[in-house]
Amino acid sequence: MTLLPVTAGVDGSAEGSAAAHWAAEEAVRRGLRLRLVHGWGLASPLEPVVDRASDEQRRAQRLLREAQDALLNRHPRLNVSLEAMADGPRTALLDVSHDSELLVLGSRGLGPLAGFLLGSVSGHIVGNTACPVVVVRSPAPSSGGTADGGPGGGAGGEAEVVVGLKHLDQPDEALLEFAFTAAAGRRVPLRVVHAGEEHDTAVGAAVARWRTAHPQVVVVETAVAGSASPVLLAAAADAALVVVGRGRSRVGPVVHGLLHHAHSPVAVVPHS
Repeated sequence: MTLLPVTAGVDGSAEGSAAAHWAAEEAVRRGLRLRLVHGWGLASPLEPVVDRASDEQRRAQRLLREAQDALLNRHPRLNVSLEAMADGPRTALLDVSHDSELLVLGSRGLGPLAGFLLGSVSGHIVGNTACPVVVVRSPAPSSGGTADGGPGGGAGGEAEVVVGLKHLDQPDEALLEFAFTAAAGRRVPLRVVHAGEEHDTAVGAAVARWRTAHPQVVVVETAVAGSASPVLLAAAADAALVVVGRGRSRVGPVVHGLLHHAHSPVAVVPHS
C-alpha cells in the first residue's frame, strides 16, 4: 500500500513557516514523506503571461527550497518533496488534498483580523478538503514559542490531544481514529469532550471500541453542559491539538469558532 504524504502549504510567510514546521514534526512522527506545496497562479490575466509565469515559478521554487533547507536543518533525515503549482493556492491545495494523508495550513493571530485572513484562503480550503486539515497558528513574537509548536506554540510537554464528539449514539469513525492516532503518536492523553447533559460514562461507552484498539492511549471522558464552542475552547486552552469534524463542504459554527479563537493547532476531519 502506497503511503500518502503529509502536505503543507507554504508562501514565504511566518504563518507558512509555522505550518511547514508543524507538518515536518508530524511527518517524522508518522514516518511519512513531507510534501511542500506553493500555488502561485497569475495575479492578472492582463499581464504578459510568459514573463510573469516564469518569474512566479522561479519565486515559488525559491520559496520551496528555502523552506526545505530550514526543515532539513532540524530533521536531516526527513524525506521532503517540493511542488510549485500554477493553479493558485486554493485550487492547488484542494487538488493535493486528494492524495495527502493530512494537509497543514498556517493562520495569523487571533480575533477579527484573523477571521478575515482565515476566510480569504484557509477558510475555503478547510471546508472542502478531501483529507483532514490542520490549521496552525504562527506564535506571537513575544511568546517565546517556536514555529513547530514548541513552548509557547500550543504543543509540547504533556499537553493533551482534545477531540470534540458531537454524537454519542453514532460517533464518527474517521474523527475518533484521527484523534486516537494523534494521541498515540505523541504519547499523550486523549480527552474526549461532549457538550451536553449526558454523563461521562456515556462518553466512555461511545469510544469503547477505539479505546480497545489503542490500549496505549490514556483516555479522559468529559461531558459538560453548555454550548459546544465555549466548552471545546475551554478544554483546548492548553492542548497539543484539538480535533473536530465537519460535514461535507461545510464549516459549522463550532469549527468556525475554534479556527478563529483556539491557540492550539486545530485539526478538522471531514466526514459524510
